[in-house]
Amino acid sequence: MIKLFSLLLTITILTSSSLFAKGWIVPPTSLPQKASAYIKSTYPDAQIWKVERKFKKKRGEVFDVDLSNGASLKFLANGECIDINGRYNTVPFSALPQAVANTVKNTYPQAIIVKVKKEFYGYNLNAVNGYGNYKIKLNNMMELFITADGQLIGQKYKH
Repeated sequence: MIKLFSLLLTITILTSSSLFAKGWIVPPTSLPQKASAYIKSTYPDAQIWKVERKFKKKRGEVFDVDLSNGASLKFLANGECIDINGRYNTVPFSALPQAVANTVKNTYPQAIIVKVKKEFYGYNLNAVNGYGNYKIKLNNMMELFITADGQLIGQKYKH
């Protein structure tokens, strides 16, 4: 009787904990085609180590991707990249739209990008459907806020 109770308790705990899991590990082939192409063009020498599929209230289906070089990327279900954390590597300028990359290069020519986040509801409330603003963190502890068309709208020192 005690063994049966222990078995049922274990099964209950395992099934209920999986219901509240943050995400599911899925194969790289589960990524949207646009996301796979973006990874191959931005990080051609890196391999995909882990893909985690999550469901968020505001964004719906989201894919968190970890690469062999340490970089971490986040994609929407349509394959649009909304977050890059270079961790131990630089984020290449090719990861950004050309106008945004040019603004970073012109503002801090010696700096290296370490993190990029695309914000849809930040400084431009009308920015939706791919027209968000970019929050870019540099290795000199500066954080830049740039519109999708390359206009610098703010910067701050963040340690």
